[in-house]
Amino acid sequence: MSFLLLVLAAATPDPALLEKLGARALALEAYANGSRVTVDVVAEELDSEGGVKKTTHTALRVGRSGPKVERKLLTFIENGKDLTEARRAELEKPPKKEGAAVKSPFHPDQRAKYQFVVLAPPDGQPTLMRLGFQPAGEKTAELYVGDATVDPETGDVLTLSLRPSKTPAFVDSLAIEATLDARTPAGRAMSRLTLKGVAGFLFIKERFRVVTTFSDYEPF
Repeated sequence: MSFLLLVLAAATPDPALLEKLGARALALEAYANGSRVTVDVVAEELDSEGGVKKTTHTALRVGRSGPKVERKLLTFIENGKDLTEARRAELEKPPKKEGAAVKSPFHPDQRAKYQFVVLAPPDGQPTLMRLGFQPAGEKTAELYVGDATVDPETGDVLTLSLRPSKTPAFVDSLAIEATLDARTPAGRAMSRLTLKGVAGFLFIKERFRVVTTFSDYEPF
């Protein structure tokens, strides 16, 4: 069923729930700007049959306090070869340009850009809710289509499944799955993020899979 048909057939969420989800998103954003976390990334380049051509495993302890950013490399392994010391200086250096922040559709800055509907709850979890979302207006690479499992009592987002509403340049497909199961004073934070997709130019296409885990959150 298309999202348009879902919108016509399903109820819209209670505004009070969206406010609660937005407050939680703001609290997590503030916590992320004053905390440390271990980020463990396994990135794989895949062939056309799904076989792994190249694997890198990067683990960093990352901290942020306002404009101050610290990065400590724990591990860098490429195709089984430990290159931690060879890559330390490069990977511990803060990026010259910050990537664009990806905000939850429920963040107060983003909420007006989306249309939300109430979907069937997750199997066997009647106390939770599942909300679908898509851009309220023009589709762009910065806005997403997907669904989220949320706890209406706490305002926590538990899972997200989404894709860009418009694929970015040189990206054929991108699917994103997120689990928020890390307990923090600000609520449940990101614990696992999986990206799968195909990207490239003209006839040169690369398939990729990236699994990132986040653990050991603590105040900066």
